[in-house]
This record gives sequence, C-alpha cells and structure tokens, in this order.
Amino acid sequence: QCHFGPRCRFLHDVSQYLAAKPADLGQRCVLFDTFGRCPYGVTCRFGQAHLGDGHQNLVNAALAQQWEGKLLVRNGLSKELQQQLRKRKFTFQKAEEFLRGLPGAEGAPKPEALQNSRGAEGAPKPEALQGSRGAEGAPKPEALQSSRGAEGAPSIPTLGPLTDEDVTKLRPCEKKKLEIQGKLYLAPLTTCGNLPFRRICKRFGADVTCGEMAVCTNLLQGQSSEWALLKRHHTEDIFGVQLEGAFPDTMTKCAELLNRTIDVDFVDINVGCPIDLVYKKGGGCALMTRSNKFEQIVRGMNSVLDVPLTVKIRTGVQEKVNVAHKIIPRIREWGASMVTVRGQ
Repeated sequence: QCHFGPRCRFLHDVSQYLAAKPADLGQRCVLFDTFGRCPYGVTCRFGQAHLGDGHQNLVNAALAQQWEGKLLVRNGLSKELQQQLRKRKFTFQKAEEFLRGLPGAEGAPKPEALQNSRGAEGAPKPEALQGSRGAEGAPKPEALQSSRGAEGAPSIPTLGPLTDEDVTKLRPCEKKKLEIQGKLYLAPLTTCGNLPFRRICKRFGADVTCGEMAVCTNLLQGQSSEWALLKRHHTEDIFGVQLEGAFPDTMTKCAELLNRTIDVDFVDINVGCPIDLVYKKGGGCALMTRSNKFEQIVRGMNSVLDVPLTVKIRTGVQEKVNVAHKIIPRIREWGASMVTVRGQ
C-alpha cells in the first residue's frame, strides 16, 4: 500500500512498468552470469535474462553461493564512520600523542623551561633537590601524604589489566614489508586512475596499483566523493592510497584514520603535484621547499601506520634546479620505505 495515494508519481503495477520501460539492450546480463543474481531486478536493461514467472527476479543459487561472503569492493565509507567524522567524535589517540611532542605545540615542554630546570651540565639544580627533601634527604611527610589517598594507598586510577599495547610501537623490521622488486607498478593517476581503469590495467599485467590522489582534509570531513578514491577491488593484490596535505596535524590524523578503517598495503604521500590550487596551499611539490613541515609529516604518518609509507617527489620545484638527490637521504632517515621521483 502506498501512503501517498493519488499524489504518488511512481508506478505500482510491475506489468505496467515493464510495458512502459525501454526495450532491453541485450539477451544476457553480465551480473547474473557472473554472480548468479542481479541486484537491479526488473529495472535492469537486460532484465529478460533473469526475470521468471510473475516477473520475479531469478537467482542461480549454485553460482551465488560461490560469491557469498566475498567483498568485491572494499574500503567503503560506512554511515556510522561518516557521522563520527562529521560530528568530530572520532578519536585520534596516536596522532595527538605525536602532535603534542612537536615544537610549539600546546603541552610540549618549552626549551627555556628545560634549560631553567637544569644546571650548566644539564643536571637538576641542587636547590631544587634540597627543597623536595628533608634534613636527612628523605622526602617530606606532607609530600607523601598528598600523593596518597585517605587509606594511605597511592591514588592512581586503574581500570582493568595494565598492558603496554598502547605505548609499544612497531619497529621498522616488524612492519609489513612492501615486496615489489621486479613487479610492474601502476603509478597513481589523478582523474584517470579510478577503480575501473585499474581493473583493466590488472588484466594487462599490472602488479601494484595505487588509488588517485585524495585530499586529507576532505577525508577527515567524511566526504563520500573523496572516500570513493580509496576503494579497492578484490583483484588488486598489492594496493596503496595516495594522500595530499600540507600540514602535519591533518596528515597524521588522516593516516591514523586510514590505518584503522581501511585495508591497504602502503600509503603514499603526494609531494609532486604542481597544480596551483595545491601548490599555493603548501601541498604537493611545495613541500619540497618546506623541509620542516615535510619532515614532521613523514615522521608523524610513519609513527601511526602499521604499513609502509612511501613518498612521491619531483626532481625539483624550479626549472633546472634539481634538489631530489639532497632530499632523498633525509626522507629515508625520517622513516619512509620508498621514494618515487617524477621528472620536472
């Protein structure tokens, strides 16, 4: 029963709908032949291949069972995650921990504060130690009293067993390895390297594929169009995503977000985009001239990722001024696993 009654603009009689529907485009439906069922039913332009008596949508049970439980396309954006991002309820614990340690960040110790609390050789001043101890060098009773509860027990809040999984970081040798030596790598292609194009390249022999350039701020805002660039087909054996950004806070948070929500084999940083829209904001190849921000981005993303981090750069920013040979050794020290270079 339709609650809109005579005001409804849609047809409710399937026979009447099929009579007004344009003729089918062919005799076979590729979705039905491949997966055993067509999700479009009567609206399919190849519907006669899988419509039975009473216009019911047929299902090839044997073929459909082979695909049951298999995700053809992964890394989608769920509604729950999208709402968390838009309402800013997603927690970035590892990223915020790294950002607090950056120079000038809120809560980070200032250099002059550290200098004032130490002597000439960097040791704590004697008067600082003397003030915290009694005549014999023992801690003052009131200091101990203030650090304990009413019953004399230490007032340290605890909840459940104490583990070190939140403070223990993966060593570089424990991270997932990116074994691509001797394999054909399809470089990320903006506005071209979408999922259907990458599937075609896989058929022609590509081994490693990478998604199109995704802007980290759009991903953190939960934009569906930007998250579509992260989708991965089940035939892509080695797959990575490429991120673009200009600041360590957004890039580090985005790396932690992807590390926890999608399935990728590596994450690539775009430091080669020459487009003015990206360059004027400090992203793309402009990062090659902002070495401090570049270093903070690489170190921050590497600290929150469980997969290898790669970097795509150019030979230089200005014409006939190559700087890649000076930057590549530093990028390795910062923690990147691979650098790809594009000519000017």
